Amino acid sequence: MISQRGFWLGFAGSVAFLAVFIVFFVDFDTIGTVMRDANYAYVAPSLVFYFLAVQARTMRWRFLLKPLIGRPRKAIYPVVVVGYMANNLIPVRIGELLRSYYLSLREPVTAAGAFGTVAVERASDVLALLFFLAIAWAFLPATGAFGDFIDEVPGGATVLVAVAVVPFLAVLTVVVVITVSSQDSLLRFVARMTTPLPERMQARVLGLAGSLLQGLTVVNSPKSLAIVFLFSLPVWAFEAAMYYLISIGFDLDSYFGSQLELIAVLLVFTAAANLAGVLPSSAGSWGPFDFFGAAALIALDVPNGVASGFALTVHVALWVPVTVLGAVLLLADGSSLRQLVNGLKRDREKELSVPVVPSQCEEPG
Repeated sequence: MISQRGFWLGFAGSVAFLAVFIVFFVDFDTIGTVMRDANYAYVAPSLVFYFLAVQARTMRWRFLLKPLIGRPRKAIYPVVVVGYMANNLIPVRIGELLRSYYLSLREPVTAAGAFGTVAVERASDVLALLFFLAIAWAFLPATGAFGDFIDEVPGGATVLVAVAVVPFLAVLTVVVVITVSSQDSLLRFVARMTTPLPERMQARVLGLAGSLLQGLTVVNSPKSLAIVFLFSLPVWAFEAAMYYLISIGFDLDSYFGSQLELIAVLLVFTAAANLAGVLPSSAGSWGPFDFFGAAALIALDVPNGVASGFALTVHVALWVPVTVLGAVLLLADGSSLRQLVNGLKRDREKELSVPVVPSQCEEPG
Protein backbone atom coordinates (compact mmCIF):
# COMPACT_ATOMS: atom_id res chain seq x y z
CA MET A 1 0.00 0.00 0.00
CA ILE A 2 2.85 2.37 0.78
CA SER A 3 6.07 2.08 -1.17
CA GLN A 4 9.41 1.69 0.52
CA ARG A 5 10.37 5.04 -0.98
CA GLY A 6 7.36 6.69 0.68
CA PHE A 7 8.14 5.02 4.00
CA TRP A 8 11.77 6.12 4.00
CA LEU A 9 10.87 9.62 2.84
CA GLY A 10 8.53 9.97 5.80
CA PHE A 11 11.05 8.42 8.18
CA ALA A 12 13.84 10.72 6.96
CA GLY A 13 11.55 13.74 7.32
CA SER A 14 10.76 12.88 10.92
CA VAL A 15 14.38 12.19 11.81
CA ALA A 16 15.48 15.48 10.28
CA PHE A 17 12.88 17.57 12.08
CA LEU A 18 13.35 15.76 15.38
CA ALA A 19 17.11 16.26 15.11
CA VAL A 20 16.70 19.98 14.47
CA PHE A 21 14.09 20.16 17.23
CA ILE A 22 16.51 18.58 19.72
CA VAL A 23 19.53 20.64 18.63
CA PHE A 24 17.79 24.03 18.56
CA PHE A 25 15.01 23.77 21.11
CA VAL A 26 15.77 21.12 23.74
CA ASP A 27 17.74 22.59 26.63
CA PHE A 28 19.06 19.50 28.41
CA ASP A 29 19.96 21.58 31.46
CA THR A 30 16.33 22.53 32.09
CA ILE A 31 13.95 20.20 30.27
CA GLY A 32 14.30 17.48 32.91
CA THR A 33 13.24 19.92 35.60
CA VAL A 34 10.43 21.28 33.44
CA MET A 35 9.01 17.82 32.76
CA ARG A 36 9.35 16.79 36.40
CA ASP A 37 7.66 19.93 37.74
CA ALA A 38 4.80 20.01 35.22
CA ASN A 39 1.33 19.25 36.55
CA TYR A 40 -0.01 16.44 34.34
CA ALA A 41 -3.37 16.39 36.14
CA TYR A 42 -4.65 18.70 33.42
CA VAL A 43 -3.93 16.21 30.63
CA ALA A 44 -6.83 13.87 31.44
CA PRO A 45 -9.58 16.56 31.39
CA SER A 46 -8.02 18.05 28.25
CA LEU A 47 -8.90 14.82 26.44
CA VAL A 48 -12.59 15.72 26.79
CA PHE A 49 -11.94 18.64 24.45
CA TYR A 50 -9.95 16.47 22.07
CA PHE A 51 -12.74 13.96 21.66
CA LEU A 52 -15.23 16.82 21.30
CA ALA A 53 -13.01 17.93 18.41
CA VAL A 54 -13.26 14.42 16.96
CA GLN A 55 -17.05 14.60 17.32
CA ALA A 56 -17.03 17.94 15.50
CA ARG A 57 -14.95 16.35 12.72
CA THR A 58 -17.53 13.58 12.52
CA MET A 59 -20.41 16.06 12.15
CA ARG A 60 -18.51 17.89 9.42
CA TRP A 61 -17.79 14.65 7.53
CA ARG A 62 -21.41 13.54 7.85
CA PHE A 63 -22.45 16.83 6.22
CA LEU A 64 -19.98 16.28 3.37
CA LEU A 65 -21.07 12.67 2.90
CA LYS A 66 -24.79 13.43 2.81
CA PRO A 67 -24.96 13.90 -1.01
CA LEU A 68 -23.21 10.53 -1.42
CA ILE A 69 -24.82 8.28 1.17
CA GLY A 70 -27.77 10.20 2.62
CA ARG A 71 -28.35 9.05 6.18
CA PRO A 72 -25.51 6.73 7.31
CA ARG A 73 -26.46 3.14 8.01
CA LYS A 74 -23.86 2.94 10.79
CA ALA A 75 -22.12 5.42 13.07
CA ILE A 76 -19.45 7.56 11.39
CA TYR A 77 -17.57 8.36 14.63
CA PRO A 78 -15.72 5.00 14.81
CA VAL A 79 -14.56 5.43 11.20
CA VAL A 80 -13.08 8.84 11.99
CA VAL A 81 -11.32 7.50 15.08
CA VAL A 82 -9.92 4.50 13.17
CA GLY A 83 -8.64 6.89 10.49
CA TYR A 84 -6.74 8.95 13.03
CA MET A 85 -5.37 5.78 14.62
CA ALA A 86 -4.09 4.70 11.20
CA ASN A 87 -2.49 8.12 10.61
CA ASN A 88 -0.69 7.68 13.93
CA LEU A 89 0.66 4.27 12.97
CA ILE A 90 1.31 4.50 9.21
CA PRO A 91 3.53 7.15 7.54
CA VAL A 92 2.59 9.91 5.09
CA ARG A 93 -1.07 10.13 6.20
CA ILE A 94 -2.14 6.83 4.68
CA GLY A 95 -4.81 6.85 7.38
CA GLU A 96 -6.88 9.18 5.18
CA LEU A 97 -7.05 6.47 2.51
CA LEU A 98 -7.79 3.79 5.10
CA ARG A 99 -10.58 5.88 6.61
CA SER A 100 -12.15 6.25 3.17
CA TYR A 101 -11.81 2.53 2.46
CA TYR A 102 -13.21 1.58 5.89
CA LEU A 103 -16.24 3.79 5.23
CA SER A 104 -16.78 2.07 1.86
CA LEU A 105 -17.10 -1.23 3.74
CA ARG A 106 -19.87 0.19 5.93
CA GLU A 107 -21.72 2.53 3.57
CA PRO A 108 -22.75 2.55 -0.12
CA VAL A 109 -19.87 4.76 -1.33
CA THR A 110 -16.61 4.12 -3.14
CA ALA A 111 -13.33 4.63 -1.31
CA ALA A 112 -12.32 7.19 -3.96
CA GLY A 113 -15.56 9.11 -3.49
CA ALA A 114 -15.11 9.18 0.28
CA PHE A 115 -11.51 10.28 -0.15
CA GLY A 116 -12.71 13.25 -2.19
CA THR A 117 -14.66 14.48 0.82
CA VAL A 118 -11.56 14.05 3.00
CA ALA A 119 -9.66 16.36 0.62
CA VAL A 120 -12.40 18.96 1.12
CA GLU A 121 -11.99 18.54 4.89
CA ARG A 122 -8.29 19.29 4.66
CA ALA A 123 -8.89 22.44 2.65
CA SER A 124 -11.43 23.67 5.19
CA ASP A 125 -8.93 22.94 7.98
CA VAL A 126 -6.53 25.36 6.29
CA LEU A 127 -9.13 28.09 6.23
CA ALA A 128 -9.90 27.58 9.92
CA LEU A 129 -6.23 27.56 10.98
CA LEU A 130 -5.44 30.67 8.94
CA PHE A 131 -8.50 32.31 10.50
CA PHE A 132 -7.07 31.51 13.94
CA LEU A 133 -3.77 33.09 12.91
CA ALA A 134 -5.66 36.23 11.91
CA ILE A 135 -7.36 36.33 15.32
CA ALA A 136 -3.99 35.93 17.03
CA TRP A 137 -2.64 38.82 14.95
CA ALA A 138 -5.27 41.08 16.50
CA PHE A 139 -3.88 40.53 20.00
CA LEU A 140 -0.14 40.03 19.53
CA PRO A 141 1.03 43.03 17.43
CA ALA A 142 0.65 45.39 20.39
CA THR A 143 3.62 43.74 22.05
CA GLY A 144 5.45 43.01 18.81
CA ALA A 145 5.21 39.31 19.64
CA PHE A 146 3.79 38.25 16.30
CA GLY A 147 6.57 40.05 14.45
CA ASP A 148 9.09 38.37 16.76
CA PHE A 149 7.51 35.01 15.96
CA ILE A 150 7.94 35.56 12.20
CA ASP A 151 11.54 36.74 12.69
CA GLU A 152 12.54 33.91 15.01
CA VAL A 153 11.18 30.97 13.02
CA PRO A 154 14.22 29.53 11.15
CA GLY A 155 14.17 31.03 7.68
CA GLY A 156 11.61 33.67 8.63
CA ALA A 157 8.32 34.30 6.89
CA THR A 158 9.49 32.83 3.57
CA VAL A 159 10.19 29.39 5.04
CA LEU A 160 7.07 29.46 7.22
CA VAL A 161 4.82 30.21 4.25
CA ALA A 162 6.62 27.86 1.86
CA VAL A 163 6.53 24.76 4.05
CA ALA A 164 3.25 25.29 5.87
CA VAL A 165 0.77 27.46 4.03
CA VAL A 166 1.50 27.21 0.29
CA PRO A 167 0.80 23.45 -0.08
CA PHE A 168 -2.50 23.79 1.75
CA LEU A 169 -3.49 26.86 -0.27
CA ALA A 170 -2.78 24.87 -3.42
CA VAL A 171 -5.27 22.24 -2.23
CA LEU A 172 -7.74 25.00 -1.35
CA THR A 173 -7.41 26.48 -4.84
CA VAL A 174 -8.21 23.11 -6.39
CA VAL A 175 -11.28 22.74 -4.18
CA VAL A 176 -12.51 26.26 -5.06
CA VAL A 177 -12.08 25.54 -8.79
CA ILE A 178 -14.03 22.31 -8.33
CA THR A 179 -16.71 24.18 -6.38
CA VAL A 180 -17.43 26.54 -9.26
CA SER A 181 -17.13 23.89 -11.98
CA SER A 182 -19.47 21.10 -13.01
CA GLN A 183 -18.40 17.47 -12.70
CA ASP A 184 -18.90 16.94 -16.45
CA SER A 185 -16.60 19.82 -17.35
CA LEU A 186 -13.96 18.57 -14.93
CA LEU A 187 -14.13 15.08 -16.42
CA ARG A 188 -13.78 16.53 -19.91
CA PHE A 189 -10.69 18.41 -18.72
CA VAL A 190 -9.21 15.20 -17.27
CA ALA A 191 -10.00 13.41 -20.55
CA ARG A 192 -8.10 16.05 -22.53
CA MET A 193 -5.13 15.87 -20.17
CA THR A 194 -4.96 12.08 -20.43
CA THR A 195 -5.34 11.90 -24.23
CA PRO A 196 -1.65 10.93 -24.74
CA LEU A 197 -2.14 7.84 -22.54
CA PRO A 198 -3.00 4.43 -23.98
CA GLU A 199 -6.76 3.97 -24.29
CA ARG A 200 -7.04 1.38 -21.53
CA MET A 201 -4.97 3.45 -19.10
CA GLN A 202 -6.97 6.58 -19.92
CA ALA A 203 -10.17 4.66 -19.16
CA ARG A 204 -8.79 3.63 -15.77
CA VAL A 205 -7.75 7.19 -14.93
CA LEU A 206 -11.17 8.54 -15.96
CA GLY A 207 -12.94 5.90 -13.87
CA LEU A 208 -10.89 6.80 -10.80
CA ALA A 209 -11.32 10.53 -11.47
CA GLY A 210 -15.10 10.07 -11.76
CA SER A 211 -15.27 8.38 -8.36
CA LEU A 212 -12.96 10.94 -6.75
CA LEU A 213 -14.92 13.87 -8.15
CA GLN A 214 -18.11 12.49 -6.62
CA GLY A 215 -16.54 13.32 -3.26
CA LEU A 216 -14.81 16.54 -4.28
CA THR A 217 -17.93 18.05 -5.82
CA VAL A 218 -20.16 17.62 -2.75
CA VAL A 219 -19.15 21.23 -2.04
CA ASN A 220 -20.66 22.73 -5.17
CA SER A 221 -21.44 26.30 -4.14
CA PRO A 222 -19.88 29.12 -2.09
CA LYS A 223 -22.65 28.59 0.49
CA SER A 224 -21.76 24.93 1.06
CA LEU A 225 -18.06 25.85 1.24
CA ALA A 226 -18.92 28.44 3.90
CA ILE A 227 -20.91 25.84 5.87
CA VAL A 228 -17.95 23.44 5.83
CA PHE A 229 -15.71 26.28 7.05
CA LEU A 230 -18.12 26.99 9.91
CA PHE A 231 -18.09 23.28 10.81
CA SER A 232 -14.27 23.47 10.94
CA LEU A 233 -14.12 26.27 13.51
CA PRO A 234 -15.29 24.17 16.51
CA VAL A 235 -12.92 21.38 15.43
CA TRP A 236 -9.89 23.57 16.02
CA ALA A 237 -11.44 25.60 18.83
CA PHE A 238 -11.90 22.39 20.86
CA GLU A 239 -8.35 21.29 20.06
CA ALA A 240 -6.99 24.70 21.09
CA ALA A 241 -8.97 24.36 24.34
CA MET A 242 -7.20 21.05 24.91
CA TYR A 243 -3.84 22.80 24.50
CA TYR A 244 -4.98 25.54 26.88
CA LEU A 245 -5.70 23.08 29.70
CA ILE A 246 -2.32 21.38 29.24
CA SER A 247 -0.64 24.81 29.25
CA ILE A 248 -1.94 25.40 32.77
CA GLY A 249 0.17 22.48 33.95
CA PHE A 250 3.26 24.16 32.45
CA ASP A 251 2.42 27.63 33.86
CA LEU A 252 2.54 29.17 30.38
CA ASP A 253 0.35 32.03 31.57
CA SER A 254 3.24 33.31 33.68
CA TYR A 255 5.12 34.33 30.52
CA PHE A 256 2.35 36.59 29.24
CA GLY A 257 0.55 39.67 30.45
CA SER A 258 -3.01 38.41 30.16
CA GLN A 259 -5.16 35.38 29.44
CA LEU A 260 -6.09 36.86 26.07
CA GLU A 261 -2.43 37.03 25.11
CA LEU A 262 -1.93 33.43 26.22
CA ILE A 263 -4.93 32.31 24.14
CA ALA A 264 -3.56 34.19 21.12
CA VAL A 265 -0.19 32.47 21.55
CA LEU A 266 -1.87 29.06 21.77
CA LEU A 267 -3.79 29.83 18.57
CA VAL A 268 -0.44 30.47 16.88
CA PHE A 269 0.84 27.17 18.31
CA THR A 270 -2.27 25.37 17.07
CA ALA A 271 -1.89 26.73 13.55
CA ALA A 272 1.89 26.33 13.27
CA ALA A 273 2.05 22.79 14.65
CA ASN A 274 -0.89 21.47 12.61
CA LEU A 275 -0.15 23.21 9.31
CA ALA A 276 3.27 21.53 9.51
CA GLY A 277 1.47 18.19 9.13
CA VAL A 278 1.75 18.55 5.35
CA LEU A 279 5.49 17.92 5.51
CA PRO A 280 6.88 14.40 4.92
CA SER A 281 7.12 12.57 8.22
CA SER A 282 6.70 9.20 9.81
CA ALA A 283 3.45 8.14 11.43
CA GLY A 284 1.80 10.67 13.74
CA SER A 285 3.63 13.69 12.27
CA TRP A 286 6.45 13.23 14.77
CA GLY A 287 9.06 15.86 14.02
CA PRO A 288 7.24 18.63 12.11
CA PHE A 289 4.50 19.05 14.77
CA ASP A 290 7.03 19.29 17.61
CA PHE A 291 9.49 21.49 15.70
CA PHE A 292 7.01 24.11 14.49
CA GLY A 293 4.95 24.02 17.68
CA ALA A 294 8.02 24.62 19.86
CA ALA A 295 9.38 27.22 17.40
CA ALA A 296 6.14 29.21 17.67
CA LEU A 297 6.30 29.27 21.49
CA ILE A 298 10.01 30.06 21.67
CA ALA A 299 9.58 32.89 19.17
CA LEU A 300 6.86 34.26 21.45
CA ASP A 301 9.22 34.35 24.45
CA VAL A 302 8.54 30.98 26.09
CA PRO A 303 11.80 29.42 27.38
CA ASN A 304 13.20 26.54 25.31
CA GLY A 305 12.73 23.89 27.99
CA VAL A 306 9.11 24.84 28.65
CA ALA A 307 8.25 25.15 24.94
CA SER A 308 9.76 21.80 23.97
CA GLY A 309 8.33 20.03 27.02
CA PHE A 310 4.86 21.44 26.35
CA ALA A 311 4.98 20.53 22.63
CA LEU A 312 6.02 16.95 23.39
CA THR A 313 3.36 16.55 26.08
CA VAL A 314 0.63 17.83 23.76
CA HIS A 315 1.80 15.49 21.01
CA VAL A 316 1.73 12.44 23.30
CA ALA A 317 -1.76 13.43 24.51
CA LEU A 318 -2.91 13.69 20.89
CA TRP A 319 -1.29 10.42 19.87
CA VAL A 320 -1.96 7.85 22.60
CA PRO A 321 -5.72 8.03 23.43
CA VAL A 322 -7.09 8.09 19.88
CA THR A 323 -4.67 5.35 18.81
CA VAL A 324 -5.79 3.07 21.63
CA LEU A 325 -9.48 3.85 21.10
CA GLY A 326 -9.16 3.28 17.35
CA ALA A 327 -7.60 -0.16 17.91
CA VAL A 328 -10.36 -1.08 20.37
CA LEU A 329 -13.14 0.06 18.00
CA LEU A 330 -11.59 -1.82 15.09
CA LEU A 331 -11.29 -5.03 17.12
CA ALA A 332 -14.87 -4.63 18.31
CA ASP A 333 -15.90 -4.47 14.66
CA GLY A 334 -14.17 -7.80 14.04
CA SER A 335 -11.35 -6.31 12.01
CA SER A 336 -7.76 -5.15 12.38
CA LEU A 337 -5.42 -2.57 10.89
CA ARG A 338 -3.63 -5.26 8.90
CA GLN A 339 -6.93 -6.44 7.38
CA LEU A 340 -7.80 -2.88 6.38
CA VAL A 341 -4.38 -2.35 4.83
CA ASN A 342 -4.64 -5.57 2.81
CA GLY A 343 -8.22 -4.81 1.82
CA LEU A 344 -7.30 -1.29 0.64
CA LYS A 345 -4.44 -2.71 -1.40
CA ARG A 346 -6.77 -5.19 -3.11
CA ASP A 347 -9.37 -2.47 -3.67
CA ARG A 348 -6.87 -0.17 -5.35
CA GLU A 349 -5.58 -2.97 -7.57
CA LYS A 350 -9.17 -3.81 -8.55
CA GLU A 351 -9.96 -0.16 -9.36
CA LEU A 352 -6.96 0.07 -11.66
CA SER A 353 -7.94 -3.12 -13.46
CA VAL A 354 -11.53 -2.10 -14.25
CA PRO A 355 -12.19 0.20 -17.23
CA VAL A 356 -14.44 3.21 -16.86
CA VAL A 357 -18.19 2.69 -17.02
CA PRO A 358 -20.81 5.40 -17.62
CA SER A 359 -22.29 5.25 -14.11
CA GLN A 360 -18.96 6.26 -12.58
CA CYS A 361 -19.14 9.63 -14.35
CA GLU A 362 -22.69 10.59 -13.39
CA GLU A 363 -23.50 13.33 -10.91
CA PRO A 364 -23.88 11.98 -7.33
CA GLY A 365 -27.36 11.58 -5.90
